[in-house]
Amino acid sequence: MTTLLRKLCLRCKRFKANDAGTASVEGVLWVPIFFLIFGLMFDASMIFNGQSHVLRVVQDANRHMSIGRFENDTEVKTYITERLTPHNITPKSIDITYDNAAVITLVTVPARQFQMIGLFSSLLNLEINVTHAHILESITSTELSGFGTVTSTY
Repeated sequence: MTTLLRKLCLRCKRFKANDAGTASVEGVLWVPIFFLIFGLMFDASMIFNGQSHVLRVVQDANRHMSIGRFENDTEVKTYITERLTPHNITPKSIDITYDNAAVITLVTVPARQFQMIGLFSSLLNLEINVTHAHILESITSTELSGFGTVTSTY
């Protein structure tokens, strides 16, 4: 009986001294945290990518308005909406103001349209505001000879 008890105690000591597999336990504890950090980075980068895409479309629309290709703000809104729709981006609002000096466009888009993972509710409730101002150019028909006619001069 004592030999059986000694063997059992010896096995318990070996089990206690054996540290194989302890690194995998720590890894299992840290893996979810790393996935959350990577998910946050991925969602944030997708938001920045979407913002840059919206900014490019707004810049193009303002440029068209500044050189006289668009007559009014309805055409600018239509242009922006048509360019963003194929990328599954639906603007919440498009505000255009212009005077004799510049055209200023503000486009508001919910951030949840850009996120892929969406684990963080604080990012889901954000709204991305993209604003761009472009100076209106004075264009005459003699400057555009060969490029068509100009229907309005700013």
